[in-house]
Amino acid sequence: MTATERRSMGPVRRAIASHPIASYLIIAFGASWALTGLLSVSLLFGLLALFGPTVAAVVVTWADGTLGQLRHRITDWRLSPRLYLVGLGVPFVVTATAAILWQLAGHAAPGLGSISAIEVLIFVLVIGEEIGWRGFLMPHLRGRMSLPAAGLATGIVWSLWHLPIYLQPGQGLAAFAVFAWWVVPFAVVMGFVAERARFSVLVATVMHGAANIAMPILLPSVDHTWTMLATGTIYLLLAGALVVQSRSRSPQSSVAPFNSTEVAA
Repeated sequence: MTATERRSMGPVRRAIASHPIASYLIIAFGASWALTGLLSVSLLFGLLALFGPTVAAVVVTWADGTLGQLRHRITDWRLSPRLYLVGLGVPFVVTATAAILWQLAGHAAPGLGSISAIEVLIFVLVIGEEIGWRGFLMPHLRGRMSLPAAGLATGIVWSLWHLPIYLQPGQGLAAFAVFAWWVVPFAVVMGFVAERARFSVLVATVMHGAANIAMPILLPSVDHTWTMLATGTIYLLLAGALVVQSRSRSPQSSVAPFNSTEVAA
């Protein structure tokens, strides 16, 4: 977007375009947190809250002229099947490893569980988050920092976005801390997969959804706190291994960050 085009914008659009990450965070958190506050009224508001990051990503990319790039990340499905298998498989391998550790600690085998219709629905609807997290935020951060740092920053934002859920009755900050222990290293691992997949929202959705269903399937009878801490620790070790491996290679980005010179379509 040229300086002339930027000057021709209205003041709100110009402010959003000038501060894309801050604008994204304000809109994503504001929309989702407002809807999460209505969970006591209906679960539907919680499902709608999943799309706060999408709304934010669309508004910001419309404002700064990169909406076409966002649309490409959403619809770019022509990737190697291995990337989809990695996205689906990594959460199940990590959770299966936790199941083995559970048994090595002297507990009975957890067996196999099942998932509910709402969990299947959420598997699909997390695309509302991923359009924002891996489709918008991480590519923007990647243009400013290293891949591990971008994944870490995305994970911190991602965990804080969930905070209102843990302020509901029956939750609490201790439960939030356990969740953050799981989601932040998972975000770093996801970042490596996402960059390899050109930040495809579809691959990210598969990986995010798989992480949500792997635990009830492979660790159905295990204490949820133990499950989150154990799988979070495994993700932390995996993230560390990926960081070490990445530093042994010459640094380069496999995908260009958002380019504000593109005219919105």
